[in-house]
Amino acid sequence: MLGAAEWLARVGAESVLARAVQERTGVLEPPEVEVHGSPVLLQALRGRYDDVEVDVDTLSSGPVRLRDVHAELSGVYLSFHDLLDGNTDRIYVERSAEQALLTYDDLDRYLRFTGRPLDAEPAGDGQLRLTGTVDVLGGARPVSALARVAAEEGALLVRPEELSTPVPLDGVEEALLTQRFTFPVPLDPLLFEDRGVDVTVQPDGLAIRTAGSGVVLGS
Repeated sequence: MLGAAEWLARVGAESVLARAVQERTGVLEPPEVEVHGSPVLLQALRGRYDDVEVDVDTLSSGPVRLRDVHAELSGVYLSFHDLLDGNTDRIYVERSAEQALLTYDDLDRYLRFTGRPLDAEPAGDGQLRLTGTVDVLGGARPVSALARVAAEEGALLVRPEELSTPVPLDGVEEALLTQRFTFPVPLDPLLFEDRGVDVTVQPDGLAIRTAGSGVVLGS
């Protein structure tokens, strides 16, 4: 009997939390949710889950698409009454750590959507290489840029450090191209970011890690 109650508490909590994430993100398939620790029944009765993991294959918001989203949550509050009712309106998360991948294909897709037909790839030393043909002062120029990526105000900000063109640039052209190759990538798809973001240039894309606290999942 106790084993069945423990199983029901775990399955019920995972189902409600998965639906809360699905409602918040709009993903078509419920995410994978695992409630850890034992006994889960005691956690359910007190309305606080110590350790929860959430996995989503793909999250999108507008033109931004992130892959392999994984979140580790500590202190997830879901009252026993709301668990029984399946109510997702008042789920509070004390602390979160989230990671995701922005692949280069998805970054290229975002750049084209925002009017920058550029291709991105890793360039070593934590840099990106951006290449493309860019209109400047009425003419089309093939340009390659080495750029750094940093987190800034809920977005990734890409800034060029070095521009390379077949023909030398004058001061005005260089300033315009620098502006053209400087752009933000919003992190709207992320679930729990509210405090800190780190980004690393990897062979398969930009690895994003975030930390959050005091996040409300429901409305």
